[in-house]
Amino acid sequence: MSLLSRAREGAATIAVAATLTGASVAGVVSTTSSAAAHNGATRWDCLAHYESSHRWHVNTGNGHYGGLQFSLSTWKYYGGPRYSGNYWPHRATRREQIRIARRVAWYGWRDRGPQGGRNAWPNTWYRCF
Repeated sequence: MSLLSRAREGAATIAVAATLTGASVAGVVSTTSSAAAHNGATRWDCLAHYESSHRWHVNTGNGHYGGLQFSLSTWKYYGGPRYSGNYWPHRATRREQIRIARRVAWYGWRDRGPQGGRNAWPNTWYRCF
């Protein structure tokens, strides 16, 4: 193998390594910036950042309520009024909303299976979980 061929092979190896390293760093940076953007203590705070700008008691009149933007039917289906004592999701505390969100995403309630977080929050789930 000639000296020129070895130099080209070495340069190609370095270029591939730099590309892979750059992709890994970019992946970490994008994950970090998304997670850091919410300025909250939990992933649910992150979701609330994207769903309602951290406004846990918001009712904008669009048919979705609270920090995690529950529809009233979902809130009722997973026992929100029974657990929190509030018929409307936006009147429940942050903690109560998160408890019902966990039922929606992972655990279900009584004989009702979970929807899955990606199904319940399709446009924002991937940013936080």
